[in-house]
Amino acid sequence: MLYSGVPDGLKHVQESVTRHYLYERKAKTDVQPRKAKGKLSLEGITRNNLHNLDVDIPLGILTTVTGVSGSGKSSLVSQVVVELVAAQLGMKIDVAEDDSDLLEKDDVKTLGGQITGGLQGIKRLVIVDQKPIGRTPRSNLATYTGLFDHVRKLFANTKTAKERKYDAGRFSFNVVKGRCPHCEGEGFVMVELLFLPSVYTPCPTCGGTRYNPKTLEVTYKDLNIAEVLNLTVDDAAQFFDEAPQISRALEVVREVGLGYLRLGQPATELSGGEAQRIKLATELQRAQHGNTLYILDEPTTGLHPSDVERLLTQLNRLVDEGNTVVIVEHDMDVIAQSDWIIDIGPGAGDEGGRIVVEGVPTDVALEGGSRTGFYLGRHLGR
Repeated sequence: MLYSGVPDGLKHVQESVTRHYLYERKAKTDVQPRKAKGKLSLEGITRNNLHNLDVDIPLGILTTVTGVSGSGKSSLVSQVVVELVAAQLGMKIDVAEDDSDLLEKDDVKTLGGQITGGLQGIKRLVIVDQKPIGRTPRSNLATYTGLFDHVRKLFANTKTAKERKYDAGRFSFNVVKGRCPHCEGEGFVMVELLFLPSVYTPCPTCGGTRYNPKTLEVTYKDLNIAEVLNLTVDDAAQFFDEAPQISRALEVVREVGLGYLRLGQPATELSGGEAQRIKLATELQRAQHGNTLYILDEPTTGLHPSDVERLLTQLNRLVDEGNTVVIVEHDMDVIAQSDWIIDIGPGAGDEGGRIVVEGVPTDVALEGGSRTGFYLGRHLGR
């Protein structure tokens, strides 16, 4: 623990990253908005509190859709835009709203809306949300990002593996020949109790490593495959410094602020924000050809300001490579550094669903009828 006490006392704790954002950091006011390369035009949008709405979404830049909670931001971006673009691209995407309370949720559908222009500037659609990257412990950071494929090939090329004719599949905990026969690669077993809920305990055969003894005899730089999966991303980056494909992938994961995660950390142990950044890191590893539309709904939820800075850096990288990024957001740092703002409102529910103002951040900050504009102006010191 770095500090515990009244807020003013944190000013003197030099090691605190939080202190910097509370007392020293000022909003960036010298950001030059990029120019749009076109626009995606939508007309007649009707869903929830959106009624016959027309909107143009700029292409090739970072656009933030703002407004008070319930104003219609997510309905517009995460549901209607995704639904219409996916249909035109022939993609099947689940645009269902929050499924946390299925018993009380009404079946909300898009009743109107069409794309009238600009679709030629979009070749691919990616939703970077906070949904889990997997619902079982078999899915983890290494498997989701594709990193594990390169690691397994590295082990298969070791002298011991070649002598035993082990292929890359041998080092997967999902394949019979390499995994522990008792827990079948799960790493734990369920213990049923008579009058209490069942509990899980490390597998008594493999000790939680997931692999059989023969597989664990193969090592790379004195570590077996289970020990490698137990490394953090930061440690693995140093360990695999001689393997370019792996080290490049690890560096991207570090850049989004996830250097503390273990390579084999189960998906069930990851927060929504961590899952979202893993998805973003996976996208950043791809060979970029531009013309991809990225949709993010409140990606800064639960993030420290330092992590928000990292996130913005990566989103700007995607834009610089010829892609379009559209974010639903409340964070003023993100809003102030976006290229274009579409403010929905002015209020929530029936009092929202309209475009109050749109433009570059400095122009939106001067709009008196926008609640976002008021706080953005204060943030920018105007």
